Formats: sequence, C-alpha cells, structure tokens
Amino acid sequence: MLAAAAVTLGAAAQSQQPTEQMMREFRQTIQKRDISRHHLETNIPLSAAAPASKKASKALPEDRVWFPGEWEEVKAIVVTPYYDYSPLESQGAGYWMADPLVTGWATYYKYTAGGWSEQGMGPYKATMDTNSTFGKVFFYLMDGIQLGGAEAWVRVEQINDTSKVIRTLTRMGLRHDNVKFLVGPGNSFWYRDCGPICFYYGDEDSVAMLDFTYYPGRALDDSLPSIIYWQKGIPNYQTDIEWEGGNCLVDGAGMVVSSDAIYSNNADRYGQITWDGQNINTLTYKQVSPLSQSQVRQGLHDLLGQRSTYVIPAYRYDGGTGHIDLYADMYDENGFVFSVMPDDYSSWRDYQTGAQNMADLCSYQSFFERPYYTMATLPFPSKDNGSNFNSQTEYNNSYTRTYSNHTFVNNVILQPCFSQVVNGQPSAQWDRDNIAAIAAAYPGYTIYPVDVREFDGSGGAIHCVTKQIPADSPIRILHKNIHGEMTAGLGSNDLPVSAIITNNTGIAHAEVVYRVNGVGDWQTLNLTANGNRWYGNFPFSQLNTVVESVEYYISATSNAGKTITKPMTASQGGYYSFSFGTDALVDSSWFDFDTTAVDMNDITFTFGSNWASEDQSEQNPQHLAIESVEEVEQAFGQFYPNPATDKANLIIDLGNGANYAVTIFDQTGRIIYNGKLQSSGKVIYTVDAARLAAGVYNVVFSNSDTQVVRRLIVK
Repeated sequence: MLAAAAVTLGAAAQSQQPTEQMMREFRQTIQKRDISRHHLETNIPLSAAAPASKKASKALPEDRVWFPGEWEEVKAIVVTPYYDYSPLESQGAGYWMADPLVTGWATYYKYTAGGWSEQGMGPYKATMDTNSTFGKVFFYLMDGIQLGGAEAWVRVEQINDTSKVIRTLTRMGLRHDNVKFLVGPGNSFWYRDCGPICFYYGDEDSVAMLDFTYYPGRALDDSLPSIIYWQKGIPNYQTDIEWEGGNCLVDGAGMVVSSDAIYSNNADRYGQITWDGQNINTLTYKQVSPLSQSQVRQGLHDLLGQRSTYVIPAYRYDGGTGHIDLYADMYDENGFVFSVMPDDYSSWRDYQTGAQNMADLCSYQSFFERPYYTMATLPFPSKDNGSNFNSQTEYNNSYTRTYSNHTFVNNVILQPCFSQVVNGQPSAQWDRDNIAAIAAAYPGYTIYPVDVREFDGSGGAIHCVTKQIPADSPIRILHKNIHGEMTAGLGSNDLPVSAIITNNTGIAHAEVVYRVNGVGDWQTLNLTANGNRWYGNFPFSQLNTVVESVEYYISATSNAGKTITKPMTASQGGYYSFSFGTDALVDSSWFDFDTTAVDMNDITFTFGSNWASEDQSEQNPQHLAIESVEEVEQAFGQFYPNPATDKANLIIDLGNGANYAVTIFDQTGRIIYNGKLQSSGKVIYTVDAARLAAGVYNVVFSNSDTQVVRRLIVK
C-alpha cells in the first residue's frame, strides 16, 4: 500500500516552479471544482462488470435522525491547506505539476504555450503552500474558524506538516490554539463537496456522517469521511449516489433542496477510481448502474428529505457545478437568503433561472405549514474595478463570483470578498459597501472577510472548501418567527409566541427576551413547557406605551447547564423583529397559537432502506489519530547518519514503556518492512541500510493513539 508520507520525498522535482498565473490556470482547469466529466478525459479504463445496482444493503441507524441547518451549532470545521503536487523526480526543463489519482500516483502536467497538457503518470510529492496569495487563504479560514469558537480540523498530507501549519499561523499573526489535525492523502481542497453531510441520531443526539460518492477522478478526496471516521471515531454511512455537499441545502426539519445537476452526475456508468493498492496497472473506474431521475429523488428523500425533497433547475453559467451554494442559503428554518443578479443582467439565462427558483422555493411549505419567505437578498459582485461583467460567458469562464458562498461558524460568517482586506475590511469601496449590506442581511454575525479573487474561474470559494461538524449535545430550537408588519391595532393585544426546544439532557428553562420600539431595557417572558413545546404571550396589553415595533430572541438552557439563543447572534445584536403599521393586513400564519407538544417523529425521521451501508473499512498506518503531536515528536530523535550506507540509528525515549508497530515505506509507498517495538526508557532503534536499495524511505512508528514518521535516505 502506498503511504501518504512517502509522497513528500525524493529528488528535486523540476528545475522551474510555475508562476502564480500558471498556478491560477492550473486551478481553473485541472483543479477546478467541477470535474464531473473528468473520466472522459483520461486513459483510465472502465471496469469490466457493473453491479446489479448502486444500492447497498441497509446498515443505517434505526433510531430517529435529523440533519441540522448550517446556521446551527458547530464544534469544528474541516479544511485543508493548499498543496502543490509535483512529479517526484525531475522531468526535465519546463514547468511541471501533478494531479493525484491514488495515494502516491498522479497524472503529470506540463505548461506550454497552449496551457497545461497531460504528460503521463508517476509518483508525486506534496509541498504545502504557505506563501502564495492563494495558499494564505486557507490559513485565514483556519483563523476565522477559531474566531467562531470552533476547532479547525486541518487535513495534512503527513504528520510533519502539522508543525508547519502551526508555524505558519504564528508567522501570520493568526489564531493557532484550537487546531486539530487529520492526516491522509488528498486530491484537492473542495471539502464542502467531498466531505460528509453530518446528522444526529438517537435519543442522545449522537453525531454521524452520511458519505455520498464524490466526483469520479478524486478518489483520495472521496475518502475524507473515512479518514474522519478512522481518526475522530464518528460513524460513517456510505452511499453510491454521486452528490456534492455544495448542492445540498437543508432546513434542519426534514427538507432538502438540490439542483438538477445531480441527475446528470448519476446518469452514466462511471463510479470512483479504484485499484488493488499495489499494482498501479490495476487502476480503473468502477462501473456502476446508472440511476434514473426518479431513483435519485427517491434516494434523496429516503436519506435526507422525508418531509420534502425539491430538485430545481441548475444555473448553467456558474463555473460548471450547478451547485445551489453559489446563490442561496438559509438564515434559519423559515426562509432563504438569495444572491440576486442586477437588472443589467436580465437577458442572462441564469438571471431568469434564479428569479424562477426564488419564486418556487418561496412557494414551498416550511415545517410550520406556511410558505418559506425571502429573509434577505445579497448584492452581486463586480469586476475588480466595480464594473459589470460583459457577458454571461465572461462571468462563467473567468470569475464565478458570489457573496452567497460563505460559511457559518456559530456567530461568525467566513465571507468572500473581492478586494484586498485591510484592517478587517475590503479595500475597494464597492466591495466594502456590499459587505455592509451582507452584515445587515445577517444581523449580529461577525463578518470575517477573505479576499478570494484567486478562486476566480474555478467554480467556488469559501463555502466550497469548508465543511461543518455539528456540536455535541445540541440545543435544538425550531421557531415560527413573527416577522413583517401587521395592523397597528394589534399592538395593544397579547401575541402568542412558542418554540419547539429539545436537548438530550432535557430543557431546564426557556424564555423570550424582548424590547419594544427599539429603546429601553430588555424584558423577559418566561415560557411554559408542554413536553418539547415552550409557549407564552407577549404582554403588550400591560405596557404603558404604544407598541410600534418589537425585537426579540429566544434563550434556552439545558439540564446540563448549556445555554443557546435563537438567533445564535442575539448577544451581538441579532434579533427577530416585527412592526405595526396602519395599512397592513393581519395574517394568522405569522403567529403560533399551538401549545401542544410535538411528536418527535414529526421533527425527525428514520432512514429509508437500501441506499447506504456502514463504513467498516480498516484504517491504515497513515490514517492514525493525531493528538499531542508535539509531545510525541519530542520523544523521537532523527536518524544518524542520514544519508546512510550501513547502519542508521534513531534514539527514542519510551519513558515508562510503549508499544509501536514499525513500518518502512519506500519512495513509491510500498511496504518493505513490518515489525514491532516494545520497550521502555531510552532505546536505539537501528535500520540495516546496507540491505536497502539506494533511495528515500519513511519509517513509521504507530500505535492506537498516534504515529511518528522519520525520513531516511540510503545511498
């Protein structure tokens, strides 16, 4: 088996490094977000036989499940630094890059006057990019994740890269105290699409992952959920349906929206790249049975959207993905926030598609049996100078900019912008004005802007490269919010307010905090419980003032002492609000008169059968958990002499005793030795280099907790 650690070693790969412009073209072509037709452009064959169906035997949790909305609590966000992949050995003059296929083996590309062209295959090395404008984006994201009170789960190619991540964050003056690591090989950085869609299950609201098949051609990224399962212990359930996380929008209450791009992705016979793990000549695309549109819809219904499943037309000029995360998200379970193209683009096909999609989505019924509504709209980006795009084709091929492609991290939004960030704000006035409008659309959120112009033309930005891991023991609040304007005469009447609130330890207390007319002290309305329904009435009739407007939020505390507000940003100025006018009509759908408890089966569901199976794959040495890396590293020295021709020695301080498996990989990743080390105190571990061929080797010491990799060069 090829080891991730092995791919970073070897001689200088090339005499010339590509420029940033060349790398931008590489990302826009070879590493672009959409590679759904990549299998048609390679020489890797299709396997001979197809299984009877893409469906697999059922092995899913039988307890109730629910998929949280992205605005809900998260404990971590998964991201990776950017890696330059290049041929392991020099290929001669010119500019060369590699695109990994499987661990240790990649397609080679050379830059010529006509752009990047394929130049065969071979072993590769991975070098973390910590200096380029593009590479720095990922470190800013790690910083913003920690600002939001979450852990940054950073995938690195090998353990030695963990210290490089920390050093880079420190050098850039960024947060580095809440970073955890995942170790394993990868293809690219589009973690929204290849990462898992997490859900809760059972009475304890345990966290698990649903793992859809990623684009054929990126088998290493497709294994990201398995790496999380191996190293973090989160159960993983796999399905052969091809789908990307950027084309998934859920309301947290049993509704899912996707674009019809999911249909074409499941219409052919190409599954993921597979091989036997040793012989590179066994590389094939797994042949699968195509799924009809009705099968795709049924699969989504059974797995995510048992209350309702909607498939809407995809944009055709969005960089090729057709993903919904380029123009829509949800602020909560009541409605949507849309990116709206200006009327100057009214002749564009996607302008018309967007208008129809917005109308359709807002005609659908929410969990509270009223239509979703447009909670806010976001402006549309411009060129660098603030001007409009010349055509839909220009936008599609060279820009694909959107403000919607952001990521919620509790009370922080990691927000794309399109000019240099200075003192926490975009430097271009038009960009700064748009960010201010976004802040108004998401009241109370701390906006963390990141200049993502280096993503131009590649089909995505911040949302596309980040993936949420939900919080443990969540307090779930489903609330039919009161919004808009209503008849002034109601201002003297008590108005009902309620919420469905749950937690695995139970809810000790819930209240509404409110103020009227935007002034004065905040007042508290204690809510009464009927099972999971908490309810009360705004006591307007008792106020000695005319009520013209109301701002409010809900606060709930669990029996374990955890407190959450809804909106989550209440402490930062994020509230629900409504007002009274002279001409508005009363709409009873604004109010929630129901005070009865809700059956848990109404806000959860049980997975449908025959669509997924439990991930029971075994972890490999390069996929071990990474905890207390620095302490473990300090116990191991380095090989001496190095390079070696005879004996190579390594001093290890095993303290009170430790048990390690020892595996040696050659530079192509093949295992050439397996052994054990069990001892205590300081020991000298010796490798008989005279018995090894000249080359570069990785010696991996691993146990159930961690692993250490040491490089050895044999002359």
